[in-house]
Amino acid sequence: MTDYIAKFGRYMEAERRCSASTVDIYTRDLRGFEAYMRESGGSDGKWLDPAAVALEDVRGWIMREVEAGIATGSVNRKISTLRSFFRYLMREGVVVKNPVHEIKALRSGRTLPAFVEQSRMAQLVKVLEEPSEEYAIERDAMVVLMLYACGLRRSELATLTLESLDLRGGTVKVTGKGAKERLVPLLPEVATRLEHYLRVREGEKICEDDKNCLFLSNKGKRLSAMGVYTIVRGYLSLAGVQGKRSPHVLRHTFATHLMQHGASVRVVQQLLGHASLAATQIYTHNTIESLKEAYDNAHPRAVLNTKKKKEDKV
Repeated sequence: MTDYIAKFGRYMEAERRCSASTVDIYTRDLRGFEAYMRESGGSDGKWLDPAAVALEDVRGWIMREVEAGIATGSVNRKISTLRSFFRYLMREGVVVKNPVHEIKALRSGRTLPAFVEQSRMAQLVKVLEEPSEEYAIERDAMVVLMLYACGLRRSELATLTLESLDLRGGTVKVTGKGAKERLVPLLPEVATRLEHYLRVREGEKICEDDKNCLFLSNKGKRLSAMGVYTIVRGYLSLAGVQGKRSPHVLRHTFATHLMQHGASVRVVQQLLGHASLAATQIYTHNTIESLKEAYDNAHPRAVLNTKKKKEDKV
């Protein structure tokens, strides 16, 4: 099965135009299923043959993942990966049926995206807006500011090039999932700060192995997705953010703050590069929750009810 997994990864990258990080996730999911088949398949070697995989094997694997405490969303992603893998194998004539065809996604309660509240984010932005003449400090600040100002995925930010920027026009060209491109506006202060960042980078003569990349490591290489994650986690931790502190939290924050200030779901969908409107609509729930909180804290009747509930608990 190992060779087929490798071929599937190349297919996803070349034909489906998936990012390297997405291919890596798919590959790890499939390696996990392969390991399960090896453990449960005995010594006869049948686990090596994808055609030997049956519906019962898939169900057993799912049960093991659930019992191991794997989150429902992660299990559903693995099911989707396995379904796509066998669909590919059917296309290649390796198998005649898809053993995942009858498997349905597990039900789960919808969880709201984590985001940073506006007051805390404003404090962090105020700190980051102070320009520096040191490359690493200036780069790290721009990474966080760009993620929050443009709602980018970390892989999108890591692959930005100098040609992506139109500082005069105030836009950045972003290549998202499936190699789809979109234009995202740049706030004037962010565009001005990018000009300063580029001057600092040129002045410090950072090694130019990947000079066309917008964000470089201290050694002049393209800043990796993990490098972006480390920068964001550090700054959000310093800002006192609890729970998740990933680049995706800043993407959620971007979308939630836009919705809270009246942006339409369609506009946010375009800015985020979502193919489906349903993927964007979850941010309306964050907006509703914030409205409820404001209502509970401001309306006289709601304040009385909240006070009464607290007294009843005592």
